[in-house]
Amino acid sequence: MDEKSILKRLRNRDEKAFEEIIDLYSAYVTAIVRNLLSSKGTREDVEEVVTDTFISLWNTVERINYEEYSSIKAYIAVIARNKAKDWLRNAKMQNLQLMDDILIIDNSVEQLVVQREQQRIIARILEQLKPLDWKIFVAYYYQYKKVNEIAQELQVNPQTVKTRLRRGREVLKRFLIKEGYGSNAD
Repeated sequence: MDEKSILKRLRNRDEKAFEEIIDLYSAYVTAIVRNLLSSKGTREDVEEVVTDTFISLWNTVERINYEEYSSIKAYIAVIARNKAKDWLRNAKMQNLQLMDDILIIDNSVEQLVVQREQQRIIARILEQLKPLDWKIFVAYYYQYKKVNEIAQELQVNPQTVKTRLRRGREVLKRFLIKEGYGSNAD
């Protein structure tokens, strides 16, 4: 499959191209959504989020940035992840465990092993953060709370929350690079 030609057809609202995309990636999208919803959603909920993912693709196909996404598969993965997160927020099922799978880029065994190791590293790093930083990081990235909501709950300035999130990301990035994930060029 030539992704550029199928994307061009999709942008021209070719329903056959859309059906091809669904046939090619429905199992992949289902795996992402099922993994994120895990025991929090029913089979019907997973199907609904998968459907919403493809509808969103159809509605936003003209926005695919070739520089940012190397393939339609990567773009669909981002949509699926975001739709699953939206479902979790709307269902008030916001408390993900630190080891829950947040990203699934490829459903290969190797990728899953790497992802699990990254999760262990992230959990170890988060344990090293100051208690307030840990609360902020977990509230924002695992409970999907907004900056203002976190600031109000913890009785701090929203700018403090943003600063601590930035510092936490910097610590996380340094540790991941040290462990061999990513590069210094990022």
